[in-house]
Amino acid sequence: MWWLAFLALLAAQAWMTLGLFSREHTTDRLLDEQPVLSGRHPLHLYHGLLGARSFLNRGTPSCYDPAFQAGYPKTPVFDDGSRPAEMLLALTGGRYQPCVYKLGLAGLCLLAPCVFAGAARGAGMSRFRACLACGLGLLVWWGKPCRDLIEAGDIDLLSGTLAVLAETGLLLRYHRAPGPLSLLGVALTAFLGWYCHPLLMAVAAPLVLIYYFTVGARHHLLWHMSLVVALAAPVAANLFWLLDWIDYWWLRTPLNLEAPMLTSRTLPALWDATIWGEPADRTLACFLAVAALVGVAMLHGGGRRPAARMFGLGALGGLLLASLAVVWGSLGRFSAERLFAPALMFASLPAAYAVTQMLGPVRRLGGWGSAFLVGAAALAALTLAVPSNREAWLGRWRDNEPLLIGLGEDRKNVVTAVVDRTTDEARILWEDRRGKRQSSHWTALLPLLTGRAFVGGLDPEAAIEHTAGGLIDQTLGGRPIDDWNDSELRDYCAHYNIGWVLCWSEKTTRRFERWADVTEAAADLQDGGAGRLFQLRRKPTFALRGSAQWQSADSNRIVMTDVKPAEGSVVLSLHYQAGMRIAPSRIKIDHQPDPHDPIPFVRLLLDEPAPVVTITWDKQSAN
Repeated sequence: MWWLAFLALLAAQAWMTLGLFSREHTTDRLLDEQPVLSGRHPLHLYHGLLGARSFLNRGTPSCYDPAFQAGYPKTPVFDDGSRPAEMLLALTGGRYQPCVYKLGLAGLCLLAPCVFAGAARGAGMSRFRACLACGLGLLVWWGKPCRDLIEAGDIDLLSGTLAVLAETGLLLRYHRAPGPLSLLGVALTAFLGWYCHPLLMAVAAPLVLIYYFTVGARHHLLWHMSLVVALAAPVAANLFWLLDWIDYWWLRTPLNLEAPMLTSRTLPALWDATIWGEPADRTLACFLAVAALVGVAMLHGGGRRPAARMFGLGALGGLLLASLAVVWGSLGRFSAERLFAPALMFASLPAAYAVTQMLGPVRRLGGWGSAFLVGAAALAALTLAVPSNREAWLGRWRDNEPLLIGLGEDRKNVVTAVVDRTTDEARILWEDRRGKRQSSHWTALLPLLTGRAFVGGLDPEAAIEHTAGGLIDQTLGGRPIDDWNDSELRDYCAHYNIGWVLCWSEKTTRRFERWADVTEAAADLQDGGAGRLFQLRRKPTFALRGSAQWQSADSNRIVMTDVKPAEGSVVLSLHYQAGMRIAPSRIKIDHQPDPHDPIPFVRLLLDEPAPVVTITWDKQSAN
């Protein structure tokens, strides 16, 4: 009977997964080429495409992208969630294929029940207990805390959590029945964990240590050597991008870690925090926490100490970090509250063990079938007895709110206006708007949709120095937009070769309406609010000193023609990055410090004009 239960869980997961893409639970929206626009999914798709193309062309996922912020290095330092997309898009040829991204997201959801059940089996639990653990894990998966992670685009955290959970089960199996298959599984899941979320793997390192100290003395030397190789090899295999992560860490803006503990956050305030989700999710979380505590005690008392300690530490550690992030601002800046859902996934396994142990008398009288029915009835009563809980869970099953897929009419009009009213001779200054983590970052796809370059639009929360000079929520370069006089705005727009400005706030719109260098509004637009596209009265040029004709720019190369120096150099409105190469070789490339930008600009040193100049970037040249 257990396999019928597992097939039912798989079918339920498939049904809910299809609901992420369509209210009708069909595959049409899953297989079309309309991108997911919820949360940071568009940013992951954009950077995943850049990384995949760079990896296929140069063997590294890092590249230089001139389409945003006057040029910035696309590195692993921010947007960790793009790495799963990089892998999928690289495997499919590095083409812009939103359906591949959506299939990867659907595959991740379908993998979850297999991981929950597999981890339970690896810990030595029976098939019935594994099915129950899977059911509890799927309730967590579709609860609001985890659904918020899916909608926000925290694919790296979800992928990393499943990898850590699977690795835990395989480590326990390697202890119980050492063999090449379990060892290979440990290595594979460790590789995926380090690839998807290295910080989570570092946080989960105590699980491996407590496992080793608990079981290590019982095994021979070959077991120890094999385990070390299986754990170390995945780290070495990820060095092709982990080294970039270390090398470019300086790009991040410094975090303020001096935030005090919020003494006003009492236990009642913590109880009302948003990490719990809705009341139905709070009920489930409390049940899992209590049942997991009982299950850990039962596992430990029953001689299964490795499983008790690993699952218990995983659940307790995650819940503790998530709770501390609510009351301690410094930890909250690392978004540690997102560990709440992963902690509940860990808790679902010992909770399932506790429930089945309590159903022991029923099993002895009527078998596993009766125990399963009683357990299912008890779980249904727990989640559905309270009317509000019943409405929440049944509503999620019947009417699972799909992710935002496709541009929609308003955003299509924005794209059309940008294409029709602008050219590639200058950049567009885009006003970013901060919002919730689930707010759409669709503007990251603008270079692909329009062929234009932008200052702004990449990610208002990017936290890298290259984005510090953008226009965000009525603030330009860190100063309120009303504090900029006409002369300063003129210098700014010349410095970054701004030809158009797209404003999304009333105050910013009024400021540019008062500026004499602005022509009449090019277009009035809508995207969750009224916006206005302005054209500037200035001659566009990417050369701040000397002259050059901008021909093309992408993550592979930048091509200019008719490059003429002034006093032996040409300064470009383009951020310099160590590792830049230039052709022809008689021209030297250097950096030009800028008093208003933390990142220097590109300076070309040449004695005579050059008909064609090409700039590329190779990270090996930077070392």
